[in-house]
Amino acid sequence: MNSIQKHSKIDAAKLSTEFYFQSLLQEAYMLGELNAVESERVQMECIKLLAESTERYTKGNSSSVQIETAQEIMTSNLYTIGIYLKSLPGVEVALNEVINVPIEELYDLGYQVINRKLKVARYFFQLVRKTKIATQHQAYNETIEGIKLFFMQYNPQFSAHEMPGDIDYQLMHPVISLAGVEYIIQYLENLYYENLFCSKFDAQAVSEVMWGYDEGYEDLLENIFEHILQSALGCGLIGKNRQSLDFSPADLQIIKSTLVGKNQQSVLAALLPVSIAMLDDLGLKNTSLRHYVHLSLPDIAVTIFTAYETNSLNNVFSPRYNPNTKPMMTFYMGVKMDDAAYREVMEEFLSCRYFEDKLEIIKEHIKTLSDLEDIIIGGELTDTEAAMVFDLLGDVEIGALAKRHTFNQEVNAVDFSEAEIRMQYNLQKYLQRMPKNRLGGIYEKMKSIEVI
Repeated sequence: MNSIQKHSKIDAAKLSTEFYFQSLLQEAYMLGELNAVESERVQMECIKLLAESTERYTKGNSSSVQIETAQEIMTSNLYTIGIYLKSLPGVEVALNEVINVPIEELYDLGYQVINRKLKVARYFFQLVRKTKIATQHQAYNETIEGIKLFFMQYNPQFSAHEMPGDIDYQLMHPVISLAGVEYIIQYLENLYYENLFCSKFDAQAVSEVMWGYDEGYEDLLENIFEHILQSALGCGLIGKNRQSLDFSPADLQIIKSTLVGKNQQSVLAALLPVSIAMLDDLGLKNTSLRHYVHLSLPDIAVTIFTAYETNSLNNVFSPRYNPNTKPMMTFYMGVKMDDAAYREVMEEFLSCRYFEDKLEIIKEHIKTLSDLEDIIIGGELTDTEAAMVFDLLGDVEIGALAKRHTFNQEVNAVDFSEAEIRMQYNLQKYLQRMPKNRLGGIYEKMKSIEVI
């Protein structure tokens, strides 16, 4: 133990998790924990190991290989030694092994660790396949298929540090500073947790959340788990059924109101209890998965806060959408009256002193929703007056107007006139004051109608 105890100056945080052995040697030599004689002995044994590995590579037919091949084999050998040293209790123990155990023996021990890790990788791959999301996301599907190549092509003898296979799908928490079998284990473990979480939601709902974000999401490198987690947390923030993963304009307004006065830290603080309740409700008791979700909260808090600041919450909490579902009903706005008749009605409308008289004009002269839309826009109505006009309409007609006039302050300021913005604002206020059960019915109708 005295031999181990003296090697205590190395900061483990400075060592590479990818190429552990090389960084351990470098730090030990720089700090004087590995003397020149020991360092030379290690180097000579590594060269000897390379010669033996090269002979195995050529199957005894040649004593020489191209420089690139030799470098590849040497890197593989050092990676294999490092993977064993990392499995030991600490830096001191690892350095003691380097000083006192022949390099060839360390390599053999590392090779055994790699074979054990390959079994772990296969285990996680089976879990990933069992929990695979039913999605049209191209990178996701191709990556899972591509990982098969890893198990077919991975060569722990001569390329233990390499990662064969095609991995394009982006995880919520990317795998960094790992190589070879360790990389694939961590990637598959993270992907399994993401799959496990998403499996608690209806597969069609998951696809519709992604389509709601971008109709062409199948070709993007977007992470599915991140969007589903965001949507579930958003539902939790407003006390909505998390399984719905859906947001109406009214829901977005409620979320927006809950964010007033908050900074990134307070948004994160609000998400934490919501995430705990969500995981409990979904029956997700896996400690590692819960940790994975909680690690995701800081990034999601930043995303939500930034969206609030830029008035783009609809990009974070996207309403579900299915491009393959055709509207069940076509709503026809009706033919507009000719310009002369419209001007005459509008002049009479604007000249009325009392709003009751204006309502009578609407009832007598306005026969189509198209004309009523023009009257509401051009009639210079207050929100109270607009509400009285909206009261004349049925749910389908309100839904048709809402579908045509979504209130978005950032977009509206650029694309619409002041009168149109006022109409959209008045309609939004009318919807917000509506009973929730009726409002929900209107939003359901909006999904199934096409307004022409």
